[in-house]
Amino acid sequence: MDVSRRSRRGGTAFAPPRPTAPDDARAPGPHRTSTPHLLEAEQLVGYLSLPTCPLANNTYKDPDQPNVVRWGSPGDASTWRNHSQCASFQTAVLRRTYRWATAKFLRTHFGSASPFARDYREVFARGGVPHFQAVRRVADLRPGDLVAIDYRNDQDTNTGHIVLVRSVRGTYTAPVASLNFPGETQYAVEVVDCTAEPHGLHGVGGYPAYPDSRIFHAGAATTGAGFGHMMFYACDETGGFTRYRWSVNTSSSGTYPVARRPVAAARIT
Repeated sequence: MDVSRRSRRGGTAFAPPRPTAPDDARAPGPHRTSTPHLLEAEQLVGYLSLPTCPLANNTYKDPDQPNVVRWGSPGDASTWRNHSQCASFQTAVLRRTYRWATAKFLRTHFGSASPFARDYREVFARGGVPHFQAVRRVADLRPGDLVAIDYRNDQDTNTGHIVLVRSVRGTYTAPVASLNFPGETQYAVEVVDCTAEPHGLHGVGGYPAYPDSRIFHAGAATTGAGFGHMMFYACDETGGFTRYRWSVNTSSSGTYPVARRPVAAARIT
């Protein structure tokens, strides 16, 4: 993919805020809550998104390739790397952040030192694992929560998807009636994840308000770690997950009820 650095990094939606001068009269914005592992993930994606970081440093890896997730030297973006898949990326973030997130811990509670998305979803739904608290209601999601999906496809590697919640943007009513369901409320959720398919189509529908940092313009995108938006639906009676869409402009054919693709979320405690 031949993408100029300017077009690749042309968007400003995910740039860090500029510091204000001491005499700036504007009122400070509200503080956004975070967690240690979300901060680590944001720092990694931030460096991988800089113009001085080669595109090749951030990719969604093939199944037979090794996982490489590296927090590099501050000030040298070329030393930061991500070659992982959705679950191995989140596992690397947890192992980077917490002493308890060892290979032994993961094998004991998730069945593998590098669990797949399907494994995470099953354990989140079952509960009872130290350091993980189930989040049953979509409206209760907070920055740092993990949301896992099981594709139920019987594949060995591409078993589903797992994301790290960056923010819950609020409820959303789609302009297309077929994307709204009686008795359900749709939520726009900003996520940090590693994917081979960024979330959305540039410039289509509500995309400008819910973009993906891996999509540079209508003709250029890349894979790997980044920030994007997914749409999760909740039952109005229980608040539980009912279905999801990959992005704000995913059609009804790409909207999956939990009966087909189960969803579960957990909070690190």
